[in-house]
Amino acid sequence: MKQYDLALYGLGVMGSSLAKNFLSKGFSVALFSKSEEERKRFKAKGDYEIFDKEEELIASLKSPHIVFLMITAGKPVDLVSDSLVPFLDAGDVIIDGGNSFYQDTADRCTRLGKKGICFVGAGISGGEKGALTGPSMMVGGSREGWEKCGHMLREIAACKDDVCCCDYVGREGAGHYVKMVHNGIEYAIIQLIADTCHIMKDGMGMNCEEMKDVFEGWKESRLNSYLIDITVDVLGKKDEDGTPLVEKILDVAGQKGTGSWTLQEAIRQGVYIPTICEAVFIRYFSGNQILRQAASRKLTSSAGSIALSKETDLDLLRDALLLGVIESYAQGIELIHTASENFGWEINLPAAVSLWQEGCIIRSRLLRTISQALCKDTYQNLLLTEEFAYVKELESACRKVAGKALEAGLSVPALLSVMTYYDSCRTARSSVYMVQALRDCFGAHTYQRIDREGSFHTEWQEH
Repeated sequence: MKQYDLALYGLGVMGSSLAKNFLSKGFSVALFSKSEEERKRFKAKGDYEIFDKEEELIASLKSPHIVFLMITAGKPVDLVSDSLVPFLDAGDVIIDGGNSFYQDTADRCTRLGKKGICFVGAGISGGEKGALTGPSMMVGGSREGWEKCGHMLREIAACKDDVCCCDYVGREGAGHYVKMVHNGIEYAIIQLIADTCHIMKDGMGMNCEEMKDVFEGWKESRLNSYLIDITVDVLGKKDEDGTPLVEKILDVAGQKGTGSWTLQEAIRQGVYIPTICEAVFIRYFSGNQILRQAASRKLTSSAGSIALSKETDLDLLRDALLLGVIESYAQGIELIHTASENFGWEINLPAAVSLWQEGCIIRSRLLRTISQALCKDTYQNLLLTEEFAYVKELESACRKVAGKALEAGLSVPALLSVMTYYDSCRTARSSVYMVQALRDCFGAHTYQRIDREGSFHTEWQEH
């Protein structure tokens, strides 16, 4: 029987694209899908065979057996992994390339590790096109497993200036954690772009063609990125009747869960990520159409017209968006740093961020500078680094834009959060001293003082 380099389990959109990517790089691939339709539909050039029995799939592989799962995250990963174990040998590798929750990946590493199986969690970004031509991959889990399969993964990954956008970032669920936060950053930047378009359209009176031209120009600025590129494409797409297609899209957003996980993790780790938070929550709120439609008729506003002009103030809008994008990265990286410290993952932040330079949704010109800013002996929030000292020059523009949008009654939640984060960061003494006083007054929760050590309780009310 022929011996294949690896198996790819799951021939949906992403699985099929990855399989074709492996084949295009000269690997021989054994393929499997429980769906007969998927098995029949797959066609590609290269050395492959499609199996309909798991035992035969594993038997067709070279040793160590390497099985790449591209299936629905959650319980299916456990069910499939357990079904494969009887056919695997100690030292064999299972790779989970889905959007799995990082703690599930950590648990699988432990559980399967006791059976001698190396479990690898690979966070993959880039969508169908990236999977086919070169994705970004953030890999965690078994180090031994990575050493056995890493050369294959790196061969199919995206590259940027000779930097491979695939590497091992840490043990347990570290790879899927970095991918999860990557998605949170993606949510934030997408919402910031949406807020910017809302100001252009409903505040400045611009049409889609004018907006497209502006974003086209911004591609030559620090904003240059994949998301800006596709914004140009979306704004320029026409429907069958020649009108902008984007204007006919229902304003209810979908999501697959990684954004919500990012918020949950921020709470667990005690990290402030307001822009990511607003981006996630506005997607949830977009589904409450009954409330929005009713409120649009009943709730009045004292807002006037926006005092920003497309003739004079587009540079302000560009700088406001740029500050928001920088802060989105800063918030996400702060969360990764904190989790790495708390879990003992020892994630190399500059190296992890460099994996986003190509192949993934949040790739941008800024990432090279971000990696440089993180290459210091002591970690600092991006806003405090020398490389991003220019954020102070962007603050005025963002404050003006946010203020005018607020005065005009425009809903731009992500953009407003940018100023909230900036001002919260620069507030040496926050308002939380009052929170602590009130907590102690009603619940005797105690407080600390700025002039002496220890915990204190005061009888605030006379009885």
